[in-house]
This record gives sequence, C-alpha cells and structure tokens, in this order.
Amino acid sequence: MELPSGSLFLLGFLLLFAALLDLAAAIRFPDRIPESGRRQPNQPLRVAVFALGSFWRSEATFGCLPGVVRTSVGYAGGSKTNPEYRNLGDHAESVQVEYDPKLIQFKQLLDVFWASHDPRQVFGQGPDVGNQYRSIIFTNGTLEARLAAASKEREQTKSRGSIVTTQIQQLGTFYPAESEHQIRDRMKISILAMVVVRSLTLMTGILRSTGSLLPRSSEMLNERHGKKHNI
Repeated sequence: MELPSGSLFLLGFLLLFAALLDLAAAIRFPDRIPESGRRQPNQPLRVAVFALGSFWRSEATFGCLPGVVRTSVGYAGGSKTNPEYRNLGDHAESVQVEYDPKLIQFKQLLDVFWASHDPRQVFGQGPDVGNQYRSIIFTNGTLEARLAAASKEREQTKSRGSIVTTQIQQLGTFYPAESEHQIRDRMKISILAMVVVRSLTLMTGILRSTGSLLPRSSEMLNERHGKKHNI
C-alpha cells in the first residue's frame, strides 16, 4: 500500500528527530573553550563579575570575546544567602567572566559592559524590569574600583544630562545559578533546535521541489473554504 506523500513526510521527519535526540544526548561540551593555542595552561586567570540585565544575554555578550576562557551566570550584589532563580532576594542577575589578562584587560571588559546595555535605565533593561536587572560593576580591589569609577565618569559625560544608574560594588559572594541556566546545558537545547529547524527546512525544500510535499497552508485553506488565501 502506498502511503500518502504527507504521511511519508511526517514519518521521515519523526525518524530524523529521533536520530537528532540521540545526537544531542551524546554532545559533550568542554569546561573551557580552547583559545586557539595562544594561552599557556599555567597562566593565571582573573575573574570579573557584571550585572547588566538578563544574565543569559550578558553571558552571550562576554562569552564570545577573545581571551575570555569561561563564563557562568548567577546572582550577586545582595544579602540573601543561597539565592535561587525564583527567589533571589535583593541580588542581581550577574555573569562571572574568567579571562586571561594577557589577552584581554579589565578595561576592555568595561568597554564591552557599557556598550552592551543602557546604563541610564533604572532597575531594568529593555522589557526586563525589576531590581534583579539593575546595572552593576563588581570590583576586586582598589585598581578595578578606580578603573570602574573612571569609566562611569566618562559614560556620564556622554549621557547628555541623563543619569547613569550603574552601581559600583566590591564583589562579595557570587552564587552560581542552577544548572539549567548555565551555558553548557542550554547549548544542547539550542543546537538541537537549530539542527531540527535547518533539517526541516532542507526536507521541505527537497520535497516541494519533487512535488511530494503536503499542500501549503494557503492551498489547504483554499480547498477547504473555496476562497483564495495568501500566506
């Protein structure tokens, strides 16, 4: 018995999706992305922590920089012990950046910090509104505090009268967020979604070119209602 073309398409997609699930489960991500052989393993790393809105977006911003070895998201700047995503108290969503100072400097991280969000927005970034999304530079020691203060002063000069709300705080405890918020867990989901979408797009193009694809939505509506629809 010959299966309808739509059934063949659905069956093929389900088989592909099952194979991709197995592939995603086998994906392993290293704790540290290699720096193309430029960094010696015994070179000490430094740590910087910033808060500039949603920690997912913040991590994506800093994680792609040359010289940044590892990033993690979490909570800092508050008084609550052991905060959680749904109960973080007065902490701010933050990103911890481990970097090689021979490849990138704290001053350069500050430049990225200012360029990556609106420091004039009070307690929020874009659609994310709340105390947990406030802007903070966390510092380790006097030198970083001076660099942060100088960079804030420059930003204030450029703001044309608007107040830069960014806080500068000595770093206390950085509490890592739950594992489901960390990049290695989310990368599996993102990669699987990307592969599925691209594979589906490829299959759609092949089947449509051979005439064996399910009718387009507009064609199905036209047939059902006797009207012309353009989708």
